[in-house]
Amino acid sequence: MDITKKLDDILVSLFNSVLKMEENAIKNSSKHNLSITEVHTLAAIGAGKAKTMTQVAARLKISVSTLTIAINKLVDKKYVNRFRIPEDRRIVKIELTEEGACAVREHEEFHRKMIEDVLSELNEKEQGILVQSLDNLHDFFKRQRVKAIKGDAPIGLTPLVLGDLTIPVPIFQGGMGIGVSLSGLASAVAKCGGVGVISAAQIGFMEPDFYTNPKEANARALARNIREAKAAIENVPGKGLIAVNLMCASRNYDEFVETAVKAGVDMIISGAGLPTALPGLVKDSKVKIVPIVSSARAAALIVKSWTKKYNRVPDAILFEGPKAGGHLGFKEEQLEDAQEHFYETIMEIKEEIEDLPDCPLIVAGGIYTKEDVQKALAYGADGVQLGTRFVTTEECDVHPNFKQAYLDAGEDDIIVIKSPVGMPGRAIRTPFSDRVEAGRIPPEKCNRCLIPCKAEEAPYCITQALINAAKGDIENGLVFSGSNAYRAEKIETVADIFRELTS
Repeated sequence: MDITKKLDDILVSLFNSVLKMEENAIKNSSKHNLSITEVHTLAAIGAGKAKTMTQVAARLKISVSTLTIAINKLVDKKYVNRFRIPEDRRIVKIELTEEGACAVREHEEFHRKMIEDVLSELNEKEQGILVQSLDNLHDFFKRQRVKAIKGDAPIGLTPLVLGDLTIPVPIFQGGMGIGVSLSGLASAVAKCGGVGVISAAQIGFMEPDFYTNPKEANARALARNIREAKAAIENVPGKGLIAVNLMCASRNYDEFVETAVKAGVDMIISGAGLPTALPGLVKDSKVKIVPIVSSARAAALIVKSWTKKYNRVPDAILFEGPKAGGHLGFKEEQLEDAQEHFYETIMEIKEEIEDLPDCPLIVAGGIYTKEDVQKALAYGADGVQLGTRFVTTEECDVHPNFKQAYLDAGEDDIIVIKSPVGMPGRAIRTPFSDRVEAGRIPPEKCNRCLIPCKAEEAPYCITQALINAAKGDIENGLVFSGSNAYRAEKIETVADIFRELTS
């Protein structure tokens, strides 16, 4: 038996059979006069809230102009209502009429009945095998689509060109605060051709006036670290970039963006919320801006907001998955499901941004080995970000006790802890984290670090806990880490890591 031909015949026949059944079901309907394309357009609009033409076109993977022709016909047939919103007459929205909603319900019932009939012919074990086989097949075809997007060249870490700047090796080092990724680690990564990232989170914790004037202490330390990192790589051939990680939820966000730009940073990476205002804050500079997202929907919102308000698209998109360290962009109950769909989400985001000019996708969260890098690239990533792996390096700026906590950790020591701002955070179990789980540790003083935090209600002061750990007091500190921290076995150099990941 020629299995290749047999499988090809099955797939073609299966596709044609389902399509024919759909067409017949629609044709034989006594209620509706619709083509199969029109039914799928109605399904994309869906019941409930009205949608913009752009939203529906994106779902159908067609242009707005093509959709407009279809909507004109559906409006004439009384299946769709079209209107402009009073707040902005330029925006056109569409919604289903009752007749349109009825057609969608009928189509959904056809699919339900078809699947029900298929399953009725199989026992429980056969049903499981069918679902798993089709899921694998579906995953394969999505990866083939990624190959079409990325081209036929061998998958590897190839240089990324971001306008006037080039990243020779698209390995980003995660921004880790407080005091974990400063100028020392960032410059070491940039010397290897990657993107070294300075975390701005409470970066002035070592300044003498930090507790009395945190805003100025943080701004001063941020500017100094950027200048030091830039100076360290000034004459290095094949150097990468120096970036800053800024959390949208931090106080004085606008001022810290301005400070970073003036200090000469190459790139600003921003998350912990959607950085919708970031393009306006850097509009007179050449600084590259990269939002952190946790889903294709978030990526779409950023692109829509930036293009509408500033006529600008991201220089890159950074997708951070649920295995990342520190504050996570998911609710705790979402973590397991988000990890199950991690690679699918990579492909969804890649499809979402594939039409943007020169907007690469960087993937983070659980990337630790060369195999992890290769798999992320295979699913559509153009580059990767690693945080945890760089903590146990000679160049990492944090106290040796912090690094030792990684070396001593077992897999069961990696926990998810609730942050004072309600977000889950991943960390290594310490005596302090045990005390937090046992009950509230009232903050002695508010450092006014994160906007959502209320000291009178906070279960503990996250700034002080992170500072304690950064200074080596693990007993009273919070040691943020990624899910792979337990895999650290030795102190290595940044260059060692780059050689392993790019060999």
